[in-house]
Amino acid sequence: MSNDINDYFKITGNDIVIKVKIVPGSSKNKIVGVYNNALKISITAPPVEGKANKECIAYLSKYFDVAKSKIEIISGETSKNKLIKIYDISQSKFLDKIEKIS
Repeated sequence: MSNDINDYFKITGNDIVIKVKIVPGSSKNKIVGVYNNALKISITAPPVEGKANKECIAYLSKYFDVAKSKIEIISGETSKNKLIKIYDISQSKFLDKIEKIS
């Protein structure tokens, strides 16, 4: 298992795509770390009716300090494994936040 940063995200211009594994129904919202080439995120919301997805977007919005409208789940809508795209985020800001996790 490699925890190389480039295994779980891709930067394209000002947009970043992140591989994410969501753990819904957790005790608190938290980025746990990098596991199996994905960013593991604990979310308190249950995995019903898109609640965990909405809470995940809200959490990432707050964590990376970007508007919720700039975060989109581009694949894995009904899966724990997702690809999430963050639009218009500076690379340095993103990498600074990511370094604190890894």
